[in-house]
Amino acid sequence: MEPTPVQLNYDFGKLFTATKSYIDNYNKDNFELKSRINANHRATAELITRLYAKQLNKAISRGDSFEDGIPGFKTFNPSLASCKGCTVRTIINHKDRLKASGFIIKEVHHGKTGIELWINPLIFDERVKKIHPLVQEHQEQKNNNSDVNCLINVTGTLQEHHKNTEESRISNFDNAKANELEPTFLQGLVNNFWKYARSKLFPDDIFSKEEELKVLENITTTIYRNFEVKGSYKDWKDYQDGLYERVEMVKRWLDRNPYRWIPSANLYFHPHNKRNNFKNTYQWYLKQQNLKRNIRNRILIQKAEKEWLDHDKGEGKHKGKSRLQLFRLQLKRLESYGDKTLLKAYENSLQRTLSKKVTQ
Repeated sequence: MEPTPVQLNYDFGKLFTATKSYIDNYNKDNFELKSRINANHRATAELITRLYAKQLNKAISRGDSFEDGIPGFKTFNPSLASCKGCTVRTIINHKDRLKASGFIIKEVHHGKTGIELWINPLIFDERVKKIHPLVQEHQEQKNNNSDVNCLINVTGTLQEHHKNTEESRISNFDNAKANELEPTFLQGLVNNFWKYARSKLFPDDIFSKEEELKVLENITTTIYRNFEVKGSYKDWKDYQDGLYERVEMVKRWLDRNPYRWIPSANLYFHPHNKRNNFKNTYQWYLKQQNLKRNIRNRILIQKAEKEWLDHDKGEGKHKGKSRLQLFRLQLKRLESYGDKTLLKAYENSLQRTLSKKVTQ
């Protein structure tokens, strides 16, 4: 039996690093602002690199060995403009700047069939073998008597990724309490997150087995930090819920504007992608959580103030209670939120209420 030949693919992370290095080196040698590659040009270069690599890897998966040389990147100016969220004229201007820098070394126009771009070979000079993933593929047969749902399959048909996404958010936690910190439980967190993120952010993308394992490896490193941080079952559940909310935030952001886009899954979760990585949503998430908390606190304080106002008028459902009883009831209710900021706001509200009472 002949051994199966190893496919050499283009790694998005390496290409992203090579693109960044090329542009940084070019800018170091060009001090005039008009000749430098700015952030917008850089984003276009990264977009072209990503789409080109995806095109090449698909050709490789079909058996193309590129014996006659790497083909050009076939695309359309309007398609690039749509992906970038800009006008066709902007794309043309960006290409001109990238040609001047040597990033694009050749462009051929094919009329109705679009354009073909050749990128500097310094960017696409190396292909890589499959990297042994940090997240191992589950090899054991399914044990129907097991108390632990060890692994959620994420390599099913394309349609399966649209089903039961809400269930996938909690299935691991329903069954894993007895062995909450076993490797299978932690690995299940990664697979559940990817299943959910894929259904929301990459519903139309099709991944080979190798591509999916690479994405899982990147998620383990970038999002879960290889589980070097220790936590309890509740800690991981809270963290996982936060990740799902961050995915929803990105989904809403994309839905609000058809010209918005995120990188490919491999690049979006890649540990070396500092520019537009999913982990950058953390600060955004914190701001939204703080905003939600502040709005909630204002509503709770307004409710408490209304109760005092009604009580002083002999109205409302608490009119039969003493002032001390009403205070204790409100304090107990607000303490249940575990928010010191809320309690401080309540204290200030009480002082204002009492001050008004004294001056009347």
